[in-house]
Amino acid sequence: MPSSTKSNFLMGKLLFLLVLSLILSIASYANVVNTYDDINCVTYKGIVHIMSRVNNLRFHCHSKDDDLGDVTRNAGEEYQIRFCLDFFGRSRFRCHFYLESKQQDFNVYTEAPLTETQPYCYRGDYDMDCYWKVEEDGFYYPKTFRPELGDWIKKYNWE
Repeated sequence: MPSSTKSNFLMGKLLFLLVLSLILSIASYANVVNTYDDINCVTYKGIVHIMSRVNNLRFHCHSKDDDLGDVTRNAGEEYQIRFCLDFFGRSRFRCHFYLESKQQDFNVYTEAPLTETQPYCYRGDYDMDCYWKVEEDGFYYPKTFRPELGDWIKKYNWE
């Protein structure tokens, strides 16, 4: 192979690797947005639903890259975290909850391998929905994708 052809081949490989690394770095950003339809994901779209069944539920959620701030919800209200799943499987959201003198802190979403799913999440063709229900006595996730009244499993107590 002539020297100029070999040089062009190496430059092409380097350019390809640069473009690929740029795409992967963009795809790994959590991309939390207010409007779910505005997400352009290379990977699955994710949404965590936090449903309050108590009044004056206060909480603060964050990921490695995004601080979602302080939130207050009352009975019957829902809070949603909308994001793109990390290309490398590193998506995590943690919330610290407060209700009167009680509190609890846990991961409301931790990404599992594509062949698995968290017990509180349901994977569709291009997205994943995860559910938490907050009650006076603790935190629940659903047994089924469209949970009925008795289809919830208690995961955490208040501390």
